[in-house]
Amino acid sequence: MNKEVLKMLIEKKSNSNFVTVECLLAFDKDDDKKRVLNTMRKFSSMVRFAYKRLMEGAEKKELKKLLSRKYGVNTRYSDDAILLAKQTLESCLEGNQNPKKLVFGSRELFEQLKKKHLAGKRRETLRQKWEERRYDILYSRGDKSREGNLNLRLVNLNNQWCLRVNLGNGE
Repeated sequence: MNKEVLKMLIEKKSNSNFVTVECLLAFDKDDDKKRVLNTMRKFSSMVRFAYKRLMEGAEKKELKKLLSRKYGVNTRYSDDAILLAKQTLESCLEGNQNPKKLVFGSRELFEQLKKKHLAGKRRETLRQKWEERRYDILYSRGDKSREGNLNLRLVNLNNQWCLRVNLGNGE
């Protein structure tokens, strides 16, 4: 993401309550990339787990504790996973869809993958696209009392904007 876009988004912060940044991440080290991807996959799994527990009638307070223990993450990530799961469930119900038939990562891509005639590079590209939509999610809300987001924060290091990602265990 170029500096002009980041500068515009950061300036917008002073005029509104929140800023949303969507960007492509670049890593200096392969180890950093693996750790962030692992955190993203863990978070995606938390959302799916929370979705199933909410369908079973689990209470938010107990689910929050369970997610934090099971996945070894802070309660802020657990809260956000529950929020996304709850929004997904409500969206299904509002759209008169059966929540038990929800496919995370896009039903359309999943149905295409099930077709037997796909093979080789075309199938692999489609599978990768579906997996990215299913597993590569990381979401975290900020808090005004904490001066923003503690899990995902833009920081300026040596005149270069970087995204600091909390890996869920204090790192």
